Order: sequence, then C-alpha cells, then structure tokens
Amino acid sequence: MSRALAARYYTDPGVFAAELNTVFARSWVLVGHESQVARHGQVLTAAVGDESVFVVNNEGELGAYYNVCQHRGHELFPPQQTGGDELSVPGLVTCPYHAWVYSLDGRLANARSRDVGEIRLRAVRVERLAGFLYVNLDDDAPRLAEAAPGVESELLANAPQAPSRVLSWRNTHLIAANWKIAVENYNECFHCANVHRSFTAGVVDAASYRIRCDGDVIRHAAKGAPPEQSGYTRFDEGDDYVAYFVWPASAIQCYPGQVVNTFRWVPLEVDRTLLVREFWLDRAEPTEAQHEVIDLDWQTTATEDFGLVESVQRGLRSRGYRPGPLACEPSGIGTVHSEDSVRHLGGLLRDALGERRQP
Repeated sequence: MSRALAARYYTDPGVFAAELNTVFARSWVLVGHESQVARHGQVLTAAVGDESVFVVNNEGELGAYYNVCQHRGHELFPPQQTGGDELSVPGLVTCPYHAWVYSLDGRLANARSRDVGEIRLRAVRVERLAGFLYVNLDDDAPRLAEAAPGVESELLANAPQAPSRVLSWRNTHLIAANWKIAVENYNECFHCANVHRSFTAGVVDAASYRIRCDGDVIRHAAKGAPPEQSGYTRFDEGDDYVAYFVWPASAIQCYPGQVVNTFRWVPLEVDRTLLVREFWLDRAEPTEAQHEVIDLDWQTTATEDFGLVESVQRGLRSRGYRPGPLACEPSGIGTVHSEDSVRHLGGLLRDALGERRQP
C-alpha cells in the first residue's frame, strides 16, 4: 500500500535546498508565452527555482539567459515581483551597476571602453509548446517534446488558438506552504467534491474526471458541465476540460469554451510558494463575459485551496503526524475518488533526489 511522503520532504530546509539543484535546475519550467516577447527588444523575466532568468526577442529569434552581469554579478533586470514581468530594451542590455553593455544575443558589446576579451552572458535553453515558453537550466536535459510528449498536439486540438493568445489577466498569491503541497493538491481531485463544488457543478462533469500520469506529465480530462449548468458564459466552442501538468511546477489548462489558463508555482522557501495564475485570451483586456470565468476561478476554486494547503503545512509539522495511506486505483488512472497522482509525484521527487521509490 502506497503512503504519503514523510513530513520532512515538506518541512526540511535541507530537502528544499536539494530540490533547487536536482529538480528545478534540471527540469522544464513554464515562464510565459511567446506573445510577451513578440517584438524585437521585448524581454520577459522569470524565476526558475532560486535563479532569475530572462527571455529576449532578438530580431525574431528568442534567446534566454541568466539574469546576471558577468562583471561583478549585478542583476541586469530587477527581480521578479510576480513570477513573470515584461519590459523592453533599446536593442542593448545595460547593467545598472557599472554600465557594461550586452547585445541581445548575449555578447558583451562594451565594458566602459576597456578591452576585457570576449565575454557572453550564460545562455539558458528555451523552447515553445503551443505558444508557451519553457526554460531549462540543464544543458543535457531531454528536449521539451521528449519530456512532455504529445502535449502540444493535444492542447492544440482543444485550444487551436493557444499560440496566438495574449495575457489577459494575472492573479498572484503568496502561499504559506511548500510547493509540493500545492502541486499535489492541484493534481488530485479527491477533495473536489467536498471543497470545490462550484468547479464540480459549474465547470466539469465530476463523474467523467480522469487523471493519467505518464513520466513528467499528468493529464487531467473531463467533460464540461452542461452549458445550462455552466458557472460562466462560454464565449467560444469546445465543451471539454483538459489540463497538462508538467513536472515540477506548472500546468496549462483549457476550461470548456477554450478558456486557456496557466498555473505556475514558484518555490521561495521551504514553506513559502508564489502562485501565479494567468489567463490567456484573445484580447489584453477581458470582456465582461470573460471576467465571469476569471472571477469564478479565483473567488472559488483557487481561494478555496489556499487554506487547505496552508493547513497541511502546519499539520505536517505536528509531532502527531504519520504518513497515511493513499487511495489509489488498480488501473493507475485517477478519478475524483483517488490519489494516484500524489503517489506519482512522490516517485518523481524520489527519482530526482536519487532515492528508491516506494513500492
């Protein structure tokens, strides 16, 4: 019988430090969308674990780099306030400290007129998935298409306009809980009927909800709630709900009506996580009808989870806690009555940490 991970995985700063090196520095992390860097000189900054990176458009080519000057380490752009900030530069990147200047391909262009030899910013891998941008700090990691096979084509089948969408709305929340608690909570719907009644009644048909785990991807799928029961006005075709979680800490969702939205969980401390919740629609300013689903999500499903995960974090620090058994299906395909995805996530973590998996 599978059991939940021991409390130390969520409360030990040493485990958290190891995860920054073995998980976040070696995995594909969602940072934004190509619409945010569609023009020459546009820059998108983002946090990847404990690192700061930026993606820049250089004459139509995207490059990604560590956000650090190669002179004495000053950040080239301000630290992220929301987990993904946009700005523009005039064809060059200038360090605010000693005014070293870099071209948009990462080459040092000017070091205050001194000859310091050839110097470049350290590059980071960046790849697209249906218009969304992922970065990986590991030069030797498999390509995104190998880590998340089939996700792009499946997402485009449900939301063919995803690559042309733009950021319409962003909500953020600082969660007083470990990032894995938030990720586990997202990936199991065992609690949905008890907690997320607006979601199970007005967004999906709970009886049809299925969760399939395959490597670094956890797929969620369900039929949408009947249109007459929908908790929001559906402003586009498409009656299904799909979501694609990509290990370790991001997910792309498509609500019925092609409402494309994303989750990003940014680990800050062992018990602090920044949630970045974004909606990618056909316009920068949502219509009144589009606001219905944005508000429904934030005021019900998202907010309902905050207290849950923070309570779990406190409970895991209790001397009285012992890891309990997980409710799993013999088929391995999760439903609203099981926690197969929690078991799978525990296995991914143990693999990353070089530990033996539970049976």
